[in-house]
Amino acid sequence: MTSKYMQLAKEIVKNFGSKGQFASVAGAGNVRAVHAEEGNIRVEFEVEKDQTNHFETLHGGCTATLIDNFTTAALLLTKQARPGVSVDLHITYLTAAKIGETLILDSTVTKQGRTLAFTKAELYRKRDNTMIATGVHTKAFPAMKKTE
Repeated sequence: MTSKYMQLAKEIVKNFGSKGQFASVAGAGNVRAVHAEEGNIRVEFEVEKDQTNHFETLHGGCTATLIDNFTTAALLLTKQARPGVSVDLHITYLTAAKIGETLILDSTVTKQGRTLAFTKAELYRKRDNTMIATGVHTKAFPAMKKTE
């Protein structure tokens, strides 16, 4: 039986990989959800040529976009289910990932309030758990203006 969070996670991943979306350009098209629960999503993917820099390793901008997208996805897997807007995104790059390597991205909501949420992510190589990058992402929930 698939949990409601896993069903939602698969739908989110599918939408991030849609053609014409920036996320599909940044490599979300080959991502698979492997675990989901409230406030947490874990996905995996193989590094493909179009996700790499001229050294044929995972591009830093692709890494940042994936962390941005999937920490936001973790927020969508909460009771509030709001994506928020980015206030701060900090990525620490630890080592390179090569074409063909399978990576896991684990994103978690660490704290969520009325106006701010704090998330974190770990990107690591599946075969040996080598950490590729980490990220922390702060999101705001601005007050909605009432329309007349």
